[in-house]
Amino acid sequence: MGAIIVLAEDEPDLRALYAECLRRLGYVVWEAADGVEATDQVRTHRPDVLLLDHWMPVLNGLEVLEQLRDAREAIGLKVVMLTHQRDAETRLEGFALGASAYWTKDLSLAELGARIQALLDPANA
Repeated sequence: MGAIIVLAEDEPDLRALYAECLRRLGYVVWEAADGVEATDQVRTHRPDVLLLDHWMPVLNGLEVLEQLRDAREAIGLKVVMLTHQRDAETRLEGFALGASAYWTKDLSLAELGARIQALLDPANA
C-alpha cells in the first residue's frame, strides 16, 4: 500500500484531478472539501501528507494548521500548502503554523507527483 494523503481542496474538479493523479501513482487518497473535513480526515486516517488549500470554507488552511498543531494524530505529518496565494506573508504564516512546504497550483500533475515522491523520500528527511 502506498503512502496516505489527505487532499483538502474545495474546488471539486481540481480535487478530482489531483486525487486521480495521486491514486494512479499508488497513493491512498482521502478527499476533503473544507477545513473541518480535512481536520477530521487527518484525525481518522493519520496520513503521511496533507495537501491543504489555503482558501476553503468553514476553516481555511491556516486555521486547519492551528487545529492540528498539537494533535497527536498529526505528529510527523507533512503539510503542503497548495494554493494560488503567492505572497511572502501568507507563506511565512503557513510555515510558522507548521507547513512543511508551500506550492502554487500552477504546477503540472507530473510535477505534483514528483514533489510528493521527493517529500516522502526518507533520504530527504
